[in-house]
Amino acid sequence: MKYAVLSDIHGNHPALLKVLEDAKHRNIDHFILAGDYCLSGAWPDDCIQTVSGIPQKMIIRGNEEKYLENLTGKDQSTWTDGQMQISYWCYRNISPENLEYLLSLPQTAEFEINGTRIHVAHSSDHFLGEYEFPRFGPGPIAERYASMRVTPKLLSRDIRGILDNDPYFSEKVRELEDGVYIFGHSHVQWSYKVSDRDILLVNPGSCGLPLDAVEESVPYTVLTITDEGKAEAEEIRIPFAKEEYVERLKQTSQYEQAHVWSKLITQELLTAREHVTFFLQFAEEYANMKNDSRRPFSLETWEEAYAEWESRHPH
Repeated sequence: MKYAVLSDIHGNHPALLKVLEDAKHRNIDHFILAGDYCLSGAWPDDCIQTVSGIPQKMIIRGNEEKYLENLTGKDQSTWTDGQMQISYWCYRNISPENLEYLLSLPQTAEFEINGTRIHVAHSSDHFLGEYEFPRFGPGPIAERYASMRVTPKLLSRDIRGILDNDPYFSEKVRELEDGVYIFGHSHVQWSYKVSDRDILLVNPGSCGLPLDAVEESVPYTVLTITDEGKAEAEEIRIPFAKEEYVERLKQTSQYEQAHVWSKLITQELLTAREHVTFFLQFAEEYANMKNDSRRPFSLETWEEAYAEWESRHPH
């Protein structure tokens, strides 16, 4: 049995369609989806409509779905800050039916294939605690590789090197039962087979907004479970015309109404490296400098901080 495993679509409908097309060419019609279908790309409604229509799937929600849930029933006249404009835009551009579907999804899932237990959660924190992000999350990846060209082979080798030589990781893995553990959230594709256990860890990366420094492609993973229950992961990278996507994004109402976030996201997509977290840290410093304690950041502070950030980080 083969499953296409994907996560973190983030409103990038063209990339989602590319993944589905590639899976079809591989004769894969079973899917595991690990959350974050909206926010950042300008086609959230299309993404929800597409994933909800996949016949054979196991699907859970992610943290972005929680943000949308938190906006449900709130007074939209108070949505005046700058920081959350992307969430407000997204909420307003999802149909009630699709929002209801999204918020009905479970946070985790477990099922069995040929005697092998499959565990699905949005973040590896659910299985490994706060292990992944400090070591090879998008922030450390951006700093580690800076402007160097990164191949999938190099990324896989470096992550495996970290895991192979970390006693703390070995300790965390010993706490797990045998099976396959699937998660996303970090936007970094990796998989790891524990040598002395029947444990396979799978992060398919983000097919909508990869931040693993591998440029010019979007990832997903093919999970194979043999009749005997043996699990294997094959990491897939699909060529994706990112510049063309960015030009389309610039023509949308999202780019106009959530301009700062949209510009940050385009830089993340083009470079496959983290920008948002670093900007949020800068915005916090900027707001403190002007004695602005309002959080989320006011529209004025948000835009001023980005203008200053952009002047220091020309594209």
